[in-house]
Amino acid sequence: MSNSLEWFQKWFDENYLLLYCHRDTSDAEVQVQLILSTLKPGRDWKILDLGCGNGRHSRIFHRKGFTVSGLDLSHTLLKDGRAREPGLDLFQGDMRDIPGEYDVILSLFTSFGYFLKDSDNKQVIASVAASLNPGGWFWMDFLNPAHIEKNLVPRTERELPEGVLVTEIRSIEDGFVKKEIHFDAGSSKREYCERVKLYSPEQLEWFFRDNGIKPVGRLGTYEGAPWAEDSPRTIIYGQVPQ
Repeated sequence: MSNSLEWFQKWFDENYLLLYCHRDTSDAEVQVQLILSTLKPGRDWKILDLGCGNGRHSRIFHRKGFTVSGLDLSHTLLKDGRAREPGLDLFQGDMRDIPGEYDVILSLFTSFGYFLKDSDNKQVIASVAASLNPGGWFWMDFLNPAHIEKNLVPRTERELPEGVLVTEIRSIEDGFVKKEIHFDAGSSKREYCERVKLYSPEQLEWFFRDNGIKPVGRLGTYEGAPWAEDSPRTIIYGQVPQ
């Protein structure tokens, strides 16, 4: 694969699914319930799961009877999601250019801050705003930089059930949290990286306002606790004018 590709064009493949095969839907269920109890979407509302991966959250909305679509760049993750839930509307695309119109757009599990340039990350919010119907909601579930800086584990190693040794090396550099992921299967080795910009809640809310989305609430956990400096998550939700 060409080295000119961005990290997110390389990483979200079969090895990503292998590394996170243990991830169940329990935390996704908790956050979906939080979204439903906070935004109270109607059954006729159109929901977009932006950066949906294999549709972990989309499947829950779908099974609850909501009209939901999922957009992701990774063909591998979308293929896995369609196999898990036939009939689920998952499609490939770039989050900076969202097609269609929606009543709720969700950015879950740190699906933001992937781009090196601030202008590209801001374009994601601009695309969200342009794709929301009047009165529509944007829900962003992002990391909390202060929590990351305090709790970062520089290095971990673990062996996957298939006998693959995975080493993850984490650091904070130039305003990004970075992670190197090394897969060692003996006869074959692969290396990947992740890089997410450490935006503060105030910066994110400024991005919202700058694109006509009024921040309404800020939460710090999937259970709905108010945001605090040591919160594990930064969850911001806002609305475009009616």
